[in-house]
Amino acid sequence: MGDSRFEQVGARLGTAPRDVLEALLTSSADAVYLVDVDGRVEFANPAALQLLGYEEDELLGRVSHPTIHHHHWDGTPFPQEECPMLRPRTTGETVRAHGDTFWRKDGSKFRVAYSSAPLPTSRGRGAVVVFRDVTRQMEDEDAARKEAVERARAEEIHASRARIIAAADAERRRLVRDLHDGAQQRLVRILLGLRLARDALGDAQGDVWEILDRTSAETRAAIAELRDLGSGIHPQILTHRGVRAAVESLTAPLPLPVDLQIPRDRYHSTVEAAAYFVIAEALTNVIKHARAASAAVTVTEQDGQLLIEVSDDGCGNATIGATGGLAGLKDRVAALSGSLTVDPAPAPAATGTRVSAILPTVSSAAA
Repeated sequence: MGDSRFEQVGARLGTAPRDVLEALLTSSADAVYLVDVDGRVEFANPAALQLLGYEEDELLGRVSHPTIHHHHWDGTPFPQEECPMLRPRTTGETVRAHGDTFWRKDGSKFRVAYSSAPLPTSRGRGAVVVFRDVTRQMEDEDAARKEAVERARAEEIHASRARIIAAADAERRRLVRDLHDGAQQRLVRILLGLRLARDALGDAQGDVWEILDRTSAETRAAIAELRDLGSGIHPQILTHRGVRAAVESLTAPLPLPVDLQIPRDRYHSTVEAAAYFVIAEALTNVIKHARAASAAVTVTEQDGQLLIEVSDDGCGNATIGATGGLAGLKDRVAALSGSLTVDPAPAPAATGTRVSAILPTVSSAAA
């Protein structure tokens, strides 16, 4: 705004142009100071004096750069000839910066955003500098950036855990197929060969019959052990028919009744594996430790989540320790963005345990 504009405003208000300018600078929330052709401070408004910690008579007449702009944020010296803020005196350009460093009288520092524009004077070109403290703003921005980085890192770690579990489940399924199609089938063929050999020997080979019968029994036992091993690794019925069929097969030989409320729906293989092993581990604990007369397994789907609950009427002493089957399952479930809890049975039952798990119906490992 030129002198003529201030004169017009002053005329309308009945005051001098200088008074108008002084009132504007005094009331401005932004800090303002003026330097002459030599870089000496000729004026500083109250906001500038307050931010810099000087009284007016302490700051006026001092060369601005060695007074308030002498070092970078990291403490390294800032030569005056490299200072862009004083460039308008020589080039006539306007310079703007964000995140630079100003120093107070007491030696403390703060981040600033400033604009430095040329100012014609009777002795040559000076500059007018408008600045504000942006320390808090930059700290908040830095904290937000760090939070975003940490969040992205945590999300990547979480996703990588889910991918590892998915890969492990795939490897389990491959191993079970290899056991079934390889060693187990070979043992079945050996068993058939033993039966054919026994049939071909006739009645006179009793000792040999005994050897063949014993060998056949051992072969059947090996087949059963391989089948059990495969089921413990990853039941084929889970792969082919889903959670309900796998849990039905699991509970059929158990020595206590288990009420099953499980839908026949199919889900992502990693989700099905996690659900099955939660149920299997919970029922194993019931058999081993709960001294229960009965148990119940309920699986429901709600709002994109699979809700799993295994309860019993036993002694109710199950907990999730630092290690062990439930601890491992808790980590597995957490890797799929789910949760696992163990609680006393709800009222009105006086005893018992309830193992609850929540799993997303779409695995994070599927992406």
